[in-house]
Formats: sequence, C-alpha cells, structure tokens
Amino acid sequence: MAGIEMEKLMELNTLVFSSLEFLFRYLPLFLLLFFAVPDRFKLFVLFSCSIVFYALGDPQYVFLLLGMALVNYLFGRTVGKGAKRWMAAAVACNVGLLVYFKLSNAFDASFLLPVGISFYTFKSLSYLADVYRKKIPEERSFLRLAAYLCMFPQIVSGPIMRYEDALKGLTCETYRLTRVEDGLKYLVAGLAAKVLIADRLGILWNDVQTVGFESISTPLAWLGMAAYSLQLYFDFAGYSLMAVGIGQMIGFPVIENFHYPYASRSVSEFYRRWHMTLGSWFKDYVYIPLGGSRKGTKRTVLNLLAVWLLTGFWHGNGIHFLVWGLCLGLLIVAEKLWLGRFLAEHRILSHLYVLLVIPLTWILFAVESLPQAGLYFTRLFPFFGTGETVYAGDFLKELTIFAPTLAAAVLFCIPAVGIWCEKHRRNTVVMLLLAAVFWIAVYRMANAANNPFMYANF
Repeated sequence: MAGIEMEKLMELNTLVFSSLEFLFRYLPLFLLLFFAVPDRFKLFVLFSCSIVFYALGDPQYVFLLLGMALVNYLFGRTVGKGAKRWMAAAVACNVGLLVYFKLSNAFDASFLLPVGISFYTFKSLSYLADVYRKKIPEERSFLRLAAYLCMFPQIVSGPIMRYEDALKGLTCETYRLTRVEDGLKYLVAGLAAKVLIADRLGILWNDVQTVGFESISTPLAWLGMAAYSLQLYFDFAGYSLMAVGIGQMIGFPVIENFHYPYASRSVSEFYRRWHMTLGSWFKDYVYIPLGGSRKGTKRTVLNLLAVWLLTGFWHGNGIHFLVWGLCLGLLIVAEKLWLGRFLAEHRILSHLYVLLVIPLTWILFAVESLPQAGLYFTRLFPFFGTGETVYAGDFLKELTIFAPTLAAAVLFCIPAVGIWCEKHRRNTVVMLLLAAVFWIAVYRMANAANNPFMYANF
C-alpha cells in the first residue's frame, strides 16, 4: 500500500496507539502534564506534546507539519475576508502538496509520505472552506489552530474533526471525572478491537497470502476474504475509538466515525456508516460544490464517479485503489438509478447483498496487483479452475484456529450488542470486564510483534 512503509511505521511507537511505549509512557506523561497545569496552559501542552510526539516518530517532516499549520493560519486570516483568489491559492497549496507527495511515492517507493498528511490536509481545507463560507469565524490564535491541526490523537488516521466541533475542546474548559472515565473506556474498547480481534484476524489473512492465491481452496478463499473485511473494520474502528477516547479525556466531543456498517442494506448506506468523517468531508467539500444531485441525472452520475475516484486516490496511488473507487462509484450509481427501490423493499436480500458485495470490493482494496486480485476471484468462483489446492483441508484447519475470533467479530458487528454495551458502560461488571480485556490486550502486545494500524498507510 502507498504511504508509510510498515517497517518504518513499526518503529513509530509514539504514533502507534496499540504499543506499550505509547500506553505506558507517552500517554500517561501527556495526561499528567495536561491536568497538572492551569487551564490557560493546557492548549500549549496539547500543541507542544503533539509536536514532540510527531517529531519522535517522523522527525524529517515535523517542520513540514509546523509550516503547513502556519501557512493555513495565514490563509485563514485572508480567506475570511472573502478573497476568492486567496481561497484558490490555499486550495492549490494544500492539494498540490498532497498530490506531490503521493505521486512522488508512486514513482519512487523509497520516497515516504509524511505521517498523517492526508488527514491534516483535509482538516486544513475544511477549516479554510468554512471560514470562506462564513460558517465559522477566522481563528486569530495561531496556537489554537495549530493545536487543532496537529493534535496527536487524530494526526495519524483521523477522525477528521471539523473545526467548529473542536472549538469546545480548544477552549480548555473545566473537566469532569466522568468524561475521563468514559474516554478511558473508549480507549480500552478500541485497543481490544485492534489487538484482540483485528491483529488476530490479520494472521489468518497472512496465512492465505503465504500459501498463495493460486493454491488455496475455494472455502479458504471465502474465509480469507471475510477475515480481511473484519480485520480492516476492527483495525480502523478500533483506532477511531482510541482517538475519540483520548480526545474525550481532554475535553473534545465524541466524533462517531463508524456506525455498524455491516448492518447496512446498500453500498450507499455502508459508506454513510463507514469512515463517516471522510464521507461527510467528500460530500460537503467536493460532491455538493460540484453540483451534487441538483443538475440532472448525467451530472449526478459524473459527480459521484468523480468523488469515488478521488476517494480511491486519497487511499493510495496504486491502480488498484482507483479501480476499487470506480467500482464503488458504479455500484452507488446503480443503486441510485435502479437498485435502490428493490433493496428498500427486500430487507433480507438487501442485507445479504451488502454482506456479499462489500467483502468482494475489499479484495480490490487489499491486493495491490490486479492480476493477483483476478486470481483471487477465480478461487472464489472456480468456474474455470486456476491452480490446485495445496491442502484440501486448509479451510477446516484455519476455521478451527480462528473460529472464536471470527465469532467475536461478527457479534460486535451487531448494533444491538454495541448499544447494550454503551447503555451499561457504567455497570460494575462491565467495568471489570473492560479491565480484564485491557490486561489481556497488554499481554498480547507484550508477547507479539507490534502490528501498526492499517489505515496509517493512507
């Protein structure tokens, strides 16, 4: 995948929430400093610690992060006066820099993207656009804007919090113990999703890749596809929960980034529930400005395809990301024009449709080589036959090993389960279970190689 090489990211313990270094060194030190200082200094602690954490993880690009914070602060002071040419210059500067790094990485794999550039670029653009539209006032404090753009809980993989949502946290108001307690619970839940479910399922997907797509049985191909689909969800949703939890502990609002996407009844609904802050960003700052659905069917189709091609490019510069984005765009167009009414009228079939189609599209997302992706599809649908299964019992072997993790993953995809956990989060038994889960996760981290978050690649 494009972005930070995994070998490099594994060394960025400051920026990997599911590492012992972060959980037992950096985070406690930050929280101690943050709550120890008077309120008027808390924003400085957040900003300075974010820069230190970033510098410890990705020192070669820390001045780029600071420079872009300063540039966007200055742009904000000008676009707020309604200067269209300055807004155009601001967009060109931010987008141009992002495209430069992504294309440089595409032509030279050794050229690494700055950590989190996609996320802090999108935060900058949303802030500038909202100031230009008079939706929010320009920020006159560089420290407050820089803390928003650089804050370490969101710098690696979001969520993409809007500036108007962040303002309450940036005012550093009085904190309540219940907010810290709830934030800690989100942190533990996210850690469990990442370490106990996503990392475990990642082993199954790695086994499938190790055997080779040409040599796996059809049942194992389907199992591997399901494992990757769930791994990606719990990896990214887990990160989001941890980021939200840290933010809540220091006074920022809860930003929901996932809302049980596998309970959806269409691809369109799935992506309204998946990475919700990114989806709403594209809707508000790309789709609607292009005309949305207000200019006829043909223009609507073009706008949707444009948004999804950009979404594919945002995730990476490989051709497989563009194909993935285009396929999703076509599916959403088909739902909008033809399939939507059918799916709305057939509850069971619509759920089955999502549970079949979404994992199939993840293969295009996961496999960098299109020929290899095509090979995987021939194992899923062996109508023409490709290769020979090395071991006919591969499916039962893997299922026996990973059945408990798969069952837990499916269970926590069900909305009723999550709603029950949220409702009873202050129950003593639930709190004891969370404590046990935390130490089990710590044990797993201490006895396994660090496995960084998948979405830190993008």
